Amino acid sequence: MAKYKITNPYENVTDLLGNMENHYKTNLHTHSTYSDANDTMTDMIMGFYDNDFDIVAFAEHGILGKYWNEKPTHIPFFNFQYLWHGKRSYLTEEQYKGIKTGTYKTEKNTRTKTRGLEDVPNAIECNMFTIMKNHVNGYFTDNAYEGVQGLEYDYEIPMALIEKSGGISHINHPTDLLQSWKRLDCCDDPKNVAFFANLIMKYPSCMGMEVLNMYDKPNRCDRILWDKLLTLLTPYGRKIFGFSNSDAHQVDQIDTAFMDFILPEYSLDTLRNAMETGTFFSIARYAKNELGEDFKGEGVCPRVTKIQVDNENDTITLTGINCKEIDWIADGETIKTETVDIDGEITTTINLADYSDKISCYVRAQLKGKGGICLTQAFILDDGNMENLKKPILKEVMTKEQQKKRKFYSKKLGVIYGKITKKI
Repeated sequence: MAKYKITNPYENVTDLLGNMENHYKTNLHTHSTYSDANDTMTDMIMGFYDNDFDIVAFAEHGILGKYWNEKPTHIPFFNFQYLWHGKRSYLTEEQYKGIKTGTYKTEKNTRTKTRGLEDVPNAIECNMFTIMKNHVNGYFTDNAYEGVQGLEYDYEIPMALIEKSGGISHINHPTDLLQSWKRLDCCDDPKNVAFFANLIMKYPSCMGMEVLNMYDKPNRCDRILWDKLLTLLTPYGRKIFGFSNSDAHQVDQIDTAFMDFILPEYSLDTLRNAMETGTFFSIARYAKNELGEDFKGEGVCPRVTKIQVDNENDTITLTGINCKEIDWIADGETIKTETVDIDGEITTTINLADYSDKISCYVRAQLKGKGGICLTQAFILDDGNMENLKKPILKEVMTKEQQKKRKFYSKKLGVIYGKITKKI
């Protein structure tokens, strides 16, 4: 008799996993010299195109994205870029048409895909300039946070405005704020976990958090925080998807982290639906805690090509390619590992009954190979005990040190804060 009801986030796209045409290499968080990056928008787009990306969003600091043949909004705060780099550019009509159709020939001309590169307008990174990097990415939004510096430690105002506008959001590189490069135990503090848990519970339009970002240095504990939040909030019925973006500020950072979206076909609607249902995988070349301090993924990345969920026998079977190892993780601990001698195809089956003493309410898989790491979203597991797994969420979400820093850094922003809070 089955013990678990298994919720498979990929249920509606399982028949698409085996067809690489339905896999869309995606980055939804990158920058150009229109905000604080080192390379122009044109150069960045060409870089993504050369690296075989399918979908890209410029979530510039404090600038609401437009289509790539339209001039982005000028924010006076970033005038220093003229002195530093001296140039900005967006695509000409000819370039735009060629990039979108896949017919454009760049200087490097390394693109192997025949389809074009799709742009995603109306994306923005909120809290334009905050010392503690408490950034929120908004999508499908026309929110009023363009050009606003933001407040230290404040995620709520932009999340509220994005939700009010009908958009969706995710929290960017959260353990950068917790300074995880200094304290690998930063997520062991219940107040740190509660800080993010309360925000996620309050705003349903927040789809989750970045769990992989660029070189994984300042934010190396993002997966640890993700597991803490999954364990805490899943019993409340709250799904938290893990996103992966390069956050690239120059061309050579473009291919450090991205997502593998599984779509029947591309449109803004299918992209948004995938972000809201979790039908994507998060991939990165760097993952310091999982792959090692000095590891750099090169070549093809691990990919998931098949998922089978057997609710009658309490099993999940997953097939990955370009892998050397697949781990199953529950409550932040690896409970099962499958390996092969060299990178290749692995099929692994986890019998949940064999690990019931180590599972609370979810499992997720991570695939590791020479190319890097690939994370699945969480498979939710309900054995009828979800209600008993609910633990109180601390309401004290800011430490005294955080409150002191927020007051110090935000001292001169009271008028801005007052104007914005009235819009929530």
